Amino acid sequence: MLEVRNLHAGYGDAEVLFGIDLDVKPGEVVAIVGSNGAGKTTLLRAISGAIRPTQGSIRLNGTELAGRPTHQQVESGLIMVPEGRRLFPRLTVQRNLEIGAYSARARPNLAQNLEQVYELFPILKERSQQLAGTLSGGQQQMCAIARGLISTPQVLMLDEVSLGLAPVMISRVYDAIRAIRDRGVTLVLVEQNVNQVLSVADRAYVIQHGRVALSGSGRELQGNEDVRRVYLGLSSAEEKRQ
Repeated sequence: MLEVRNLHAGYGDAEVLFGIDLDVKPGEVVAIVGSNGAGKTTLLRAISGAIRPTQGSIRLNGTELAGRPTHQQVESGLIMVPEGRRLFPRLTVQRNLEIGAYSARARPNLAQNLEQVYELFPILKERSQQLAGTLSGGQQQMCAIARGLISTPQVLMLDEVSLGLAPVMISRVYDAIRAIRDRGVTLVLVEQNVNQVLSVADRAYVIQHGRVALSGSGRELQGNEDVRRVYLGLSSAEEKRQ
């Protein structure tokens, strides 16, 4: 479904990605993991059109998308939920969700998609008329994911969904991600919480210094101590916390 080849990207004169290759098949959950500064978020931003690649190919169902602006990527079905949620805090939960259907692709499905995300996240239906900025951090993350689903994604990319959340909320968010996966949505997850993301991933890519250092099934990488220590930089104490 999503095919990335020899992708180079960065910021100004500072190149961050050096020839990334990535494949995502329909219905898969693919994790992108690595230490801080490895280039994970830059990879999602390049795929989504938030930054322009300097070289390489991004194909969705065979159609070349590299270099297109973000709104065209959204129309094609590449949807990114950014780190930090980026909700409109002074608008209601429902209005935030409705904004996810601004594209011609998603607009006709708004009523149906609203019903589905309220079924997936009942707390959002309960608080649909509450200002988004007054939700808890975990509820805001659910709202951000729901807004992404409202956009009718072919591929939904989630950046650091557990960042800053309490452990109980992380578990709830990942329960929702499993439910989304079970509905057949194709997912790409960038995440620092290695245990959580590898437990839900079909396959994973380890990014180190802007390159793919290793790839394999989520289970294989989760059980590989050398991968955790060398490529992910996790100490024993950090592993216990996760």
